[in-house]
Amino acid sequence: MKNIIEKYSEMPGNLFKRLFFTFLFGYLPFAVIHLVLTLSGIIPVNFNDAQVYGIKGALVIVLFIPFIVLMITFFVWLYFIFGNLVLKLVKKIFYE
Repeated sequence: MKNIIEKYSEMPGNLFKRLFFTFLFGYLPFAVIHLVLTLSGIIPVNFNDAQVYGIKGALVIVLFIPFIVLMITFFVWLYFIFGNLVLKLVKKIFYE
């Protein structure tokens, strides 16, 4: 158990940047599918309680991709920071 705590209690470098690009490239295939379906008029984009199709809908999707990915990244990063803090406390209490 001590080896596991020692190994995983260190904070990786550039965590936020790594998470951001991982979520961005994970989200892109779904965004492209939604973009194609919006441009073809099959699935609307809801913007200000209005259904938007076509070029406007595609523009909304493209503009919201960074915002959504940034929001997901922030909350996962915050969750990781909290978990790392708890792990460091466990390490300090039991192994030092």
